[in-house]
Amino acid sequence: MKVIDGRAIAGEMEEEIGEKAKGKKIKIATVVIEGNSESWLFARLKDKACKRVGIEHEIIGLENVSQERAEEEIKKLSEDETITGINIQLPLPPSIDYNSLVKKIDVRKDIEGMHPSNLGNLMLGREDMIPCTPKAVLKILEHEGIELKGKNVVIINHSNIIGKPLAILLLNRNSTVSVCHVYTQNLQDYTRKAEILITATGVKGLIKGEDVSEGCIIVDAGIKEENGRVYGDVDKSAAEKARAITPVPGGVGPVTIASMLDNAVIAYEKLHK
Repeated sequence: MKVIDGRAIAGEMEEEIGEKAKGKKIKIATVVIEGNSESWLFARLKDKACKRVGIEHEIIGLENVSQERAEEEIKKLSEDETITGINIQLPLPPSIDYNSLVKKIDVRKDIEGMHPSNLGNLMLGREDMIPCTPKAVLKILEHEGIELKGKNVVIINHSNIIGKPLAILLLNRNSTVSVCHVYTQNLQDYTRKAEILITATGVKGLIKGEDVSEGCIIVDAGIKEENGRVYGDVDKSAAEKARAITPVPGGVGPVTIASMLDNAVIAYEKLHK
């Protein structure tokens, strides 16, 4: 079993991004709305990554705001010429609708790739602004030289942020894709057939040894904090059967942040065409 080093892949990406960012006034705004410990942690990790590559970064914390007030803030950032990229930190409070917020972002500054126009482009095979976690999964598979054409790929996640765009990206590469989720019956029937299994449920140890085939590739994008430790979706018994696996932590997470930085450079270039 090979443990794929996401931190090393992110480091390689950051080196390239740092070179591309030289001489450019790139500035990202991360909007944290009524942040919990998880959202502030990710915002600070983004801040550290920006510093490493020479990108300016501002964290904007909003407390006790209405949907309307949050949308006004996003609109203001979209109109601010000094800001070249905007991302909204998840999770959001139940009172805030993420999709409505994203629509207020200038599509060129949407470094999360979640604006309806950017998601629509994905459907058409135009992959210029790809959602960060799906982009990270692709980067990892490409880095490891894993062929996607014709492969049976199973994704356990059907969210707008991960599962759906990732399925489209894999279909664009001619994989055979099954998308599973909390309502899928007999999950094992799917996971056992997977040559590549990508899971992002946040359920600790969901995938056991009996759920996977010998020699499969596993990308674990799940994250669950328990008693001060972070766990993924994949149990040790499943990891031992894999040909290669991403660890949690240190797998998909660092590459996701590096993918956001890569999108920030793309956004800058769109704005300065």
